Amino acid sequence: MSRRWRSLRMRLAVTGFLAMYLPVLLLYGVTVYTDYETTTELANGVEVTIESWGTWSPWVTGTVLALGPASALVAWWWAGRAVGPYAEMHERLQHAADAQRRLIEETSHELRIPLSVLATNAEVLLAHPAPTLSVYREGLERSGRAATRLRAVIDELLVDARGRARTIDRQPADLVALVRAVAEDIGVVAGSRGVSVVVTAPARLVAAVDEATVRRAVANLVDNAVRHAPAASPVEVTVEDRGAELAVVVTDRGPGIPADELPHVFEPFWHGRDRPGTGLGLPIARQIALAHGGDVTIAGPGPGCVVTLTLRR
Repeated sequence: MSRRWRSLRMRLAVTGFLAMYLPVLLLYGVTVYTDYETTTELANGVEVTIESWGTWSPWVTGTVLALGPASALVAWWWAGRAVGPYAEMHERLQHAADAQRRLIEETSHELRIPLSVLATNAEVLLAHPAPTLSVYREGLERSGRAATRLRAVIDELLVDARGRARTIDRQPADLVALVRAVAEDIGVVAGSRGVSVVVTAPARLVAAVDEATVRRAVANLVDNAVRHAPAASPVEVTVEDRGAELAVVVTDRGPGIPADELPHVFEPFWHGRDRPGTGLGLPIARQIALAHGGDVTIAGPGPGCVVTLTLRR
């Protein structure tokens, strides 16, 4: 708990202590310092009036003194219960704000690179004294690659924002058919390197999921596995029914992920050593899984890597 919240807890504790203990002291003072008149009629008919002050009972005094520390403890406990949820909420909001700020900074950096390439290509072509067709073609190819990367980053960011906002539309969908369709699409590109995408799954597995975002998550995981798999090796995709949750397990035969890099693989725009891509594939897959009540876990110190995507039913 930060100093700010500890200070607030202390103020609340003092207020609570005074609210509980001051009435006790007031009642004790009234009891002790109130005078009493007692009239007694004797046998001879004489009335005797005796004035007396409140008695100093050791039990009453001891009880009042004991209530002081007890009131302080109760007030401190109550203040902690009152401040604790707000302190935790504040810390979560602060963490979310810091994460958003870092994401904006990283996003601006990632978008600045392809935009700079586009602007530079235009300047070079316009400043060229005698541009030929090959010069134009080379510049347009660079611009096309930059535009493709720019579009990929924007698409990934849109899906990531949707996953972070937990704005998913759960509808009944066949997860097996979805995974097979993704494997077929990526398998066309993987086949050029001799990498095969092998799907092991039951005939049909229907669950309420957001089909578009889950497709993106599965595609990110399979695409990562294909890009890091050795030539002429298989990438295995297994769909499992685990009762309360569904799992898509993607296994490759690549070099794996070094142990020192594993804690960072879910950070947006983070790249490992000699790893291509936008650095958003795994973070987005995890956000989508979290939006479905699941998660993405990795076991990949090498050789090979096993990535598991889980989704709550």
